[in-house]
Amino acid sequence: MDEGNYVSANLDEGYSPEAIANMENALEEFAVSLTEIRPEDANIAVFRGLKLTIAGRPRRLAELGNVESPDDPMKIELMIYNKEQIEQVLEFIKKNGFPAKNDPGSQFIHIRVPKPSRMQLEELGDEVIRRTNSACTRLMKIKTNTGLRIRAAMEKEYIDQRISGIAVKKIDNALERITKEMKIIGVIKRKAILGSFFKTIERDDADIIKIINKRIKLEKDKIAREQDLRIRDEALESQNQTINKIETEDLSNNEKQKFENINISSSST
Repeated sequence: MDEGNYVSANLDEGYSPEAIANMENALEEFAVSLTEIRPEDANIAVFRGLKLTIAGRPRRLAELGNVESPDDPMKIELMIYNKEQIEQVLEFIKKNGFPAKNDPGSQFIHIRVPKPSRMQLEELGDEVIRRTNSACTRLMKIKTNTGLRIRAAMEKEYIDQRISGIAVKKIDNALERITKEMKIIGVIKRKAILGSFFKTIERDDADIIKIINKRIKLEKDKIAREQDLRIRDEALESQNQTINKIETEDLSNNEKQKFENINISSSST
């Protein structure tokens, strides 16, 4: 008997389904959390944190006005709450290396954000690594907590050794699969952020890259096959249309010839 099929087919316990569902949720939440990390936001974060002294007090720019980038993340609109502070804030922004301008009479300061530096991108990459490791640790906690519950259930004879072994096996398989998927998602995100600056840092980065490249190749092969099938279907459809057109023309010519023959016969009579 195949052990994998036996393990997946046994439904006598409810511990592993709950643990696996929690792990899947952790994976989904991790993937969503990475969408918050965007290279174009690196300088915006720096901009929000800039401090200048107003009336003897250090104030962040985000405290002095509303910071938004509605159309382009590389272009910031800062609406200053107090019009009297516009000139001071504008000069401060320019001195900190951000090209900025203010139209006369407007409360808005328009700032162009430069592209993030390599150092900033690497900091974002490090943040992805931290979140990946934290998410993997969360998976281990789910496994550990469920393991303790399984042990307690055995001691109270709610389940036997066989059921316990099946549950643990399922959880171990899920842990391995979902941990790998988390690491793949993390590396893909780091590559997207760093581009040509990407390099393998973590111990299993090289192996993860091989898996990613294999997936990319399989996806490209799938797309190529679908395109070939579409081209063949279109060619076959075109061929069928041509055949139908020829057959229609032949039928029309035959009917025309019959009509002419009838006319000739009538004229002879």
